[in-house]
Amino acid sequence: MRFERITHAALDLSSPTRMERYLRDTFGLQLLRQGYWKGEYVRVMGSPVHQRDNPPMLILYNRPFIPRARLRYIAVAVSMDVPDAVVDLRRRGYEVDGDDIISAPGGLRIKIDHLTRPRPMPTGDPSTKMADAPVDASLECLVRGIHHIALDVASHEPMLSWCQAVFGMDFKRMFDRRGEYIATMRYSDSALDAVGRRPGFTPLFLRHGNPGTTLNHIAFDFADADGAIVELESRGVKVDLPQDAMIHGPEEMWYQIDSRDTPYPIGHPANDPGVPLFPYRYD
Repeated sequence: MRFERITHAALDLSSPTRMERYLRDTFGLQLLRQGYWKGEYVRVMGSPVHQRDNPPMLILYNRPFIPRARLRYIAVAVSMDVPDAVVDLRRRGYEVDGDDIISAPGGLRIKIDHLTRPRPMPTGDPSTKMADAPVDASLECLVRGIHHIALDVASHEPMLSWCQAVFGMDFKRMFDRRGEYIATMRYSDSALDAVGRRPGFTPLFLRHGNPGTTLNHIAFDFADADGAIVELESRGVKVDLPQDAMIHGPEEMWYQIDSRDTPYPIGHPANDPGVPLFPYRYD
């Protein structure tokens, strides 16, 4: 079973409506569906243009009075159909709940998904009632999908070993930049990007003493990374270019500009490693 792409992420928020407005005004993401999902009211955000049949990019859950956004789960597309993948995981001794979610180290929850054949919405469940929302086809959406989701972890090794065991990832990379010690797990045979790197899906930032695996930032995929900065700043959005092209959103959420087609090379102001403790290298 291979990990192919992050399809969407679910967030717990004290004010989903505020985040909904921010995502629309900043990135052009729109409310695609809303309603009750197994008894909880959710807002499904995405792009009516870039994603086939309007699958979600972000699902917003309501958690009043929490001090900052929390990552509820990450949904990942795998190389097998979802029912087959769940059977395979259970056969190998992993627990997968009724929502196709498996628990990773540090309490991280990962939902098994598929790029083109996600599991259909449950039928006959009175606690699940979702309705499509009207979308504005004229609203430009800058975002094509999720590029990666960075996590804070107390230790790199448990998550790296888990990714290797569950998804067969066989290439470990560890490096430091700007005072951060980061690790990723990926496939040695994955395609190189435009600047010769193998993109990772979940970079792990070392946080000694972290009580669990928590969200560091979400990186969106843009067709033109530099162009996205220009467009966002024209909308009055502050992009912290010297610090990885990061954008600070509501509820202490950080979003990053990235691209599968036009990634920032080392030395670009948005991707300068600073003063490394050991030589920075490509994969």
